[in-house]
Amino acid sequence: MKITFATLRKLSSFFALFLAAQTTDAPQFTSVPSTVTAIAWRHDNAKSPARHLPETVGPGLAVLDYNNDGLMDLYFVNSRGRNALYENLGNFRFRDVTLAAQVPGRGFGMGASAADYDNDGDIDLLVTNYGPKILYRNDGNGRFSDVTANSGLGGSSAWHTSAVWFDYDRDNHLDLFIANYVHYEEKLVHPCFDKILKISAYCVPKLFASTQSFLYRNRGDGTFEDVSKPSGIAGYQGKAFGAVATDIDNDRWPDIFVASDMAPNALFRNLGNGKFEDIGLASGVAYSQAGEPRSGMGVDATDFDADGYQDLFVANIDQQFFALYRNQRNNEFQEVNGELRQATRLLSGWGLKFFDYDNDGDEDLLLANGHPDDNIARRMPGVTYAEPLLLFENQNGTFKNQSHKLGPLSKRNFNARGLAVADLNNDGYLEAIIGINNGAPLILKNTAKQKHYWLGLSSKRPLTGATIRWTTNKQTHARQITNGGSFLSSHDPRVVLGLGRSTAIEKLEIEWPTGEKTAITNPQPNRYATIGE
Repeated sequence: MKITFATLRKLSSFFALFLAAQTTDAPQFTSVPSTVTAIAWRHDNAKSPARHLPETVGPGLAVLDYNNDGLMDLYFVNSRGRNALYENLGNFRFRDVTLAAQVPGRGFGMGASAADYDNDGDIDLLVTNYGPKILYRNDGNGRFSDVTANSGLGGSSAWHTSAVWFDYDRDNHLDLFIANYVHYEEKLVHPCFDKILKISAYCVPKLFASTQSFLYRNRGDGTFEDVSKPSGIAGYQGKAFGAVATDIDNDRWPDIFVASDMAPNALFRNLGNGKFEDIGLASGVAYSQAGEPRSGMGVDATDFDADGYQDLFVANIDQQFFALYRNQRNNEFQEVNGELRQATRLLSGWGLKFFDYDNDGDEDLLLANGHPDDNIARRMPGVTYAEPLLLFENQNGTFKNQSHKLGPLSKRNFNARGLAVADLNNDGYLEAIIGINNGAPLILKNTAKQKHYWLGLSSKRPLTGATIRWTTNKQTHARQITNGGSFLSSHDPRVVLGLGRSTAIEKLEIEWPTGEKTAITNPQPNRYATIGE
């Protein structure tokens, strides 16, 4: 056969297309096995013959750099057995330092939230339980001290779920919101029985009384004051799971959106005088479009349509659809129909996060799902106990289902709960860490296949509530930094800005909640910059 120049050109074009297709089809995330990570911890849900409701909820987790070495470490919360702190050694290898760091936890664990509450430069840790919560203060020497008793956070034995650190009064000290679930006393609960299947069953939340959530003001001396009643937070009686702090009306005062299970969601608007007003009903986020309370679990917030106002999202149980709420700019929200709603009809969502997985400049969405009832498939055809992960890409303000980019993971089902995102290898692409009820956690490595440029930002001053604006190719992007979100979990405190194919950042500015602005000159892409240095 005679090979001509034209033939070679055709072959070259074919192989170029083939290679491009291979790159496109490569998964965005791959699961890192425990043989690599050395993470041996597994969640134990303490399953009992009586089927107690707390067994269905955990686990949550937290991301934190506990030893200030620049690598994000992982803290996992257990229901039965000890919690686990894993030090990041680099290259997705971890070491269990729980006992050395003195953070084993106690009681029936739920979730965790990490932040530097005492402004000493070391990240501290709050653990929520079905029962008394725990505050671990980072001593700065690789160890933590349990300071719960003297902090003002002790005493309450409620069912604590998600915790959010945020500065609601803008005094530069992080305050604390803690969501509480139902009033559930194991010794007073009569086990539920499924008459059709003739087996013990988990009781539904509507059988239990609603409870108040808590707001604690940071006094700035290492202690907290319970301001739940004077702030108005205690006036809301719900069955609270997920919570996120975000400024919905651009008045620079952080508000709180709370998901509630079989009770109306709450949207606490910060009035700027130490008080909050629940506008959930008036704003349109408390109930479904049919006027019914849904089973809300995970939440988050972002400006998905780039109109300058924060939108809200809540994951619900199967048959109820997950809800994306577009901010109408007048303290009202409208539920959005689309692929996201339809794809979640048979799913139950818990951990979730808006983040820019491909560094193209806008935030996408990862959902971790799983049904709370391990016998649901016998009761309801089409609904399963373990469920798939879902990945949605933000394409010009519309979320498109791109779950196939999860590769082999898209064909597996999990009974997932908490989810956090973090740049575990400092390559500028965020990984996902997912807690599995009664199983080992998932570590999802971001393969960074797009090779887009990025800029990472860290700051000793918490970025929560700040708005970051950056300009590339004469196009300006903006992102308000929220805190909390997901379910029972907290995330990498650093911010990664996606630059797409742009190599130059023409302008970068941070507007703090006080209105103060910080300009960063000549930032270099593909590296982390520390604000203030």
